[in-house]
Amino acid sequence: MRVLNSLSDLNIMRILRLIWTSKRISRVEIASVLKMDKSTVTKIISALTELHLVKETESGESGPQGGRKPVFLEIDGNTAATGGIEINSERMYCTLLDLQGNTLFEKNIEITPASYSEKGFIGFFKEGAELLKGEAEKFNLQLAGIGLGIPGMVNLKTGQIVQSIPLMIMEPVNIVREAAAFTDIPVFFDNDARCCCYTEHMISDAPVIKNTLYIMAEYRKVQPVENSPRNLSIGLGLVINGKIFHGSNSAAGEFRSILWKSGSPTQFSTGTDFLTSLESEEAAPMFKELSQNIALLVNTLALDAVYVGGIEKKYADEIVKYIREEIVYLWPYEWNKTALVTTATISDSAVSFGAASMVLDKLFSVPELSAEKTDSDKEESGFDYLARLSKKRIF
Repeated sequence: MRVLNSLSDLNIMRILRLIWTSKRISRVEIASVLKMDKSTVTKIISALTELHLVKETESGESGPQGGRKPVFLEIDGNTAATGGIEINSERMYCTLLDLQGNTLFEKNIEITPASYSEKGFIGFFKEGAELLKGEAEKFNLQLAGIGLGIPGMVNLKTGQIVQSIPLMIMEPVNIVREAAAFTDIPVFFDNDARCCCYTEHMISDAPVIKNTLYIMAEYRKVQPVENSPRNLSIGLGLVINGKIFHGSNSAAGEFRSILWKSGSPTQFSTGTDFLTSLESEEAAPMFKELSQNIALLVNTLALDAVYVGGIEKKYADEIVKYIREEIVYLWPYEWNKTALVTTATISDSAVSFGAASMVLDKLFSVPELSAEKTDSDKEESGFDYLARLSKKRIF
């Protein structure tokens, strides 16, 4: 997405993003929140409505002194769609969303040692992309972008999956370049745990929580090969000051317990072998050890909320209980430390839903305002791209 050189362009994207994040808002509220002239807001809304990017919804109640009822605005979900794909050692999950973030389609595809050996990671990604494009066409929607969430190290600046032990990717793969070989649809990608942060942000109706931690806890095969053992895998997604935190080289979120001992095949100090079952005697000590690590982060970074997902709810509830206890136990002051600790809102499709939401976040992002022309001016802004898709809309 290019750097904008027009204040008008910038105001358009500010309004679009506010409508998208608010889900329902009036023209008056837009002008108030963005401190913009009402006539400017009205003019921009008129243009966005003509492009079918924004539409009017129901009216609100009149004020205490009566007067005209406010008309609410929302993103027009019938202009385009975004797709999300999760690929791990056991399955590929695909999700299709409209521009409002409503789920249009979901599908879970099993990954077996035989199918992974035949298709490989790129083969499954291509299959998922083609599936989502076909489903979007059934809704008469343009597929605006595809998001991919995977377990492993990524580098967003270089467009590479650096390494993924679960997917047996041991050398860097430029996923953007690979995708360009079979699709002209824009592709975005990230670590699976960070994708889940987008999920909670998208579906939350609560006041915006600025500092959160998402715990992606999965009990799955280590790799898609015959007789692969299962293990408890932990990945973390951090949101700091309302923004996804990637850290240096996009490496934030990798987890290994501070109590880990050399030689352990797990991410924990407990046990000398892979975890055979979540019902085994070794599972609870792992949950408790995880909770100690998480409580340290919550208290040190003063996080507002912690979400636990990716694992069966009864085990997620157990981890939540331990984390709450450890936060209190490790807090050094007399006044109570408060943080929301809860299970994730979505379970099975959290990564693919988040990956599709990540694309929406990119489309409705507000670029920087530059006073000088740059090479990036040749690129499309989110508004330019959405407007172009709108002109291709099938009525």
